[in-house]
Amino acid sequence: MTQPPVFPVPPVLPDAPPARRACLFALAGTRFAVDVRSAREVVLFDEITAVPRAPRHVVGVANLRGTVMPIVDVRGLLGLPEARPAGSLRTLVVRDGAVQAAVVVDAVLGLEPFEDVVPADSPTVAGMRGPRPLMAGWIRWAGETLALLDVPKILAALATSTPVVAQEASA
Repeated sequence: MTQPPVFPVPPVLPDAPPARRACLFALAGTRFAVDVRSAREVVLFDEITAVPRAPRHVVGVANLRGTVMPIVDVRGLLGLPEARPAGSLRTLVVRDGAVQAAVVVDAVLGLEPFEDVVPADSPTVAGMRGPRPLMAGWIRWAGETLALLDVPKILAALATSTPVVAQEASA
């Protein structure tokens, strides 16, 4: 009797760890990224209430499903030319724990995977210009090097200059 042929079975390898993902957006002609774990949603606000005596970066506040959401323009923090947005505002709601804010953006470019983060102070990116104190590092996307912003640092920088930062009520 002949035996059936034996085929070696390749070992089962664990799946590769999932790539990290970033939410990419444009602001003042510059592209940036934030880790998708800090990005909550993209919201278009039509009605914004001005906040008297608020710092320059606070555009106003708006109601987001029952939460008073601060609308902030981070151009100044990022070293970009400041502009006072008017009309409907496209925002990226970012969060660090219970603290959140809607950051004004010009366009949302999508969610993209990335593998490695090059540290902001790495010699390989020494010539790159970016808001290093507010960065988690650099990522590569479509042949371009983008600043990966550190959302907790940005929210902390906003909070130190204004008390207007949304916090979720703990249930």
